[in-house]
Amino acid sequence: MSIENDDSFWKYSLNTHSYLEEDFKSLINDSKLPAEITRQIRYVICRSANNDRLGFIDLFNIDFDKSSAGVGIIIPNKKDRNKGVGKKAISKLMKLCAEKFKIFKLYSNIEKNNTPSINCFKSVGFNEVNENSSLHIPSDSIDFDLITQFQCT
Repeated sequence: MSIENDDSFWKYSLNTHSYLEEDFKSLINDSKLPAEITRQIRYVICRSANNDRLGFIDLFNIDFDKSSAGVGIIIPNKKDRNKGVGKKAISKLMKLCAEKFKIFKLYSNIEKNNTPSINCFKSVGFNEVNENSSLHIPSDSIDFDLITQFQCT
């Protein structure tokens, strides 16, 4: 709840309001539904040595017909960043997408001045989207003057 309700992270997502405990219970129940219905899959990023939670990575706006999905990742504690955790999590998610879900087109919305995140996504094969990209997903909630989109196909 602390991450989802931290409004400083909302600019990276489509979230615009705080969640109540009941909302999270519903979200957890909904996560048991097939991704074809929820159009999202969420994972917890854990340290392999002791299972400490480091962050979250998820697929959103999943479109199985187009073999595409958005990727969101957050590692909230700054001490856990810039250590390869994000790169490893994204790489594992990409492999899972291809092998299990047959999703081959991924995109992510990243704040233009978030160089570490941009470099992380670039290091696993994402490239900045140009105006003519078929994956460019416009949204009224995202300020594309501040956010750039990266894709991997």
